[in-house]
Amino acid sequence: MSKQSAKQRTIKDIRKDDVRIQVTGYIKDPSEPGKITLNDNTGKITVNIKNIEFKHSENDLINVIGELVISMEGGKTIIAEIIQDMNNLNFEYYQKLYELKKKYG
Repeated sequence: MSKQSAKQRTIKDIRKDDVRIQVTGYIKDPSEPGKITLNDNTGKITVNIKNIEFKHSENDLINVIGELVISMEGGKTIIAEIIQDMNNLNFEYYQKLYELKKKYG
């Protein structure tokens, strides 16, 4: 059985029916063991990194692919499966392209 493909999202566009997502953003607050906060300028989300090798630092730009978990209180967490270094990406253009793809399909 293959896994469902990950939907490309910004944090503000995450939907309740999303199962696997990918979000690109900056690492913030990596002080809690096994967790980081990802900020993509549309919001923040917790990323669980306990089950992967993690070699990144605060303010690094990364792409996270993983399973979305929404708590009973509505809090969202991504259980990271893959983390990609995106420090060479022009994030401003990436966000503009995302919005164009969302608008025009």
